[in-house]
Amino acid sequence: MAEQTNREKNQAASQQQAQVREQEVTVRGGKFDGLTKRNEDYLFHLDKALDERGMDYEKKNDILETMYQELKKVQKQGYTATKLYGPVQEKAKELVDGPAKKEAAPAQNQKFWVVALDNGLIMFILFCAMYSLMGFFGGNSQTQASGGWITLLTTSVIAGVGLAYFYTAMLPENLNKHKHKWVHMILSTIALIAVWMVVFYLVALIPASINVVLSPIIYAILAVVGFGVRYYLKGKLGFQRVFR
Repeated sequence: MAEQTNREKNQAASQQQAQVREQEVTVRGGKFDGLTKRNEDYLFHLDKALDERGMDYEKKNDILETMYQELKKVQKQGYTATKLYGPVQEKAKELVDGPAKKEAAPAQNQKFWVVALDNGLIMFILFCAMYSLMGFFGGNSQTQASGGWITLLTTSVIAGVGLAYFYTAMLPENLNKHKHKWVHMILSTIALIAVWMVVFYLVALIPASINVVLSPIIYAILAVVGFGVRYYLKGKLGFQRVFR
């Protein structure tokens, strides 16, 4: 009995809400006949706002007609124009100027060691791939000329640290500290290349019995492993290739 009473109350409440909505529908004829007073008022003010913003007459009418038909369908479910489209002035601005574009968040400067690790891994992968190709297609002389595992590791580390230094020096906040920016950029580049060449020369002096040249297959495997490690760390550390 109690359950039936609650059901009757719910049905009565639903009928009452429907009657209220029916009473809210405009009875006067007009451009937006059949809408609730609130929805009709919204489209009326939107019409004026679009005129003030200079929207083409035919385009404006097509938009209002589409919104009118949509509101007629959904207002029986309790939806209002403001809920669907937002404030009148904001909707008018969006219709005339297009949707507001979200500003991209500025790139965050990464820590020096993260940049160094990223670039070091990239150089490691490239060198491994190069040594592997030289070993497979360049013959024995090219394999020996590629250098051994110490050369591979040293040049990768120097390249990673050197490029991290270069990227950091080229950041706007650091570059602007120097009066002659182009001179600073050129000198930084020359210094990076000079250090790299000196280290490469010194490593070349290490006996081949210690700086052993690996087989092309091992270099190829190392290239794949290096790629996998960088891919994994990219998700963990968020390596960035673009610096502001």
